[in-house]
Amino acid sequence: MSFGKRIKGLRLHQELLQTDVAQKLGINQSQYSKLERDALEPNLETIRRLTKLFDVSSDYLLEIDNPMDYEPTFDLHDLLHKGKLTLDGRFLTETDCTANSQPPLQVVV
Repeated sequence: MSFGKRIKGLRLHQELLQTDVAQKLGINQSQYSKLERDALEPNLETIRRLTKLFDVSSDYLLEIDNPMDYEPTFDLHDLLHKGKLTLDGRFLTETDCTANSQPPLQVVV
């Protein structure tokens, strides 16, 4: 998988727009679009910022790691507040996911 496809996948996974990522990287949307299309090679600072933004290694971004080695991390509280977690068709709350819930919930994404 190319660099562009990886960053596009990571962006979509985090439900971000190209303009959101471009702003966080300090570049314009047109430049970021070129990165996703592999029409522009990133500089070292852009790679560094992407690794922090997407919580991945530079090896992953630069196709040194096997893509199957990547396991995205999720902030449970963020997912709860966005209403992204459901169980049997019901949206979960923080109370549902606390250690005191019976039985304890296991979150597998």
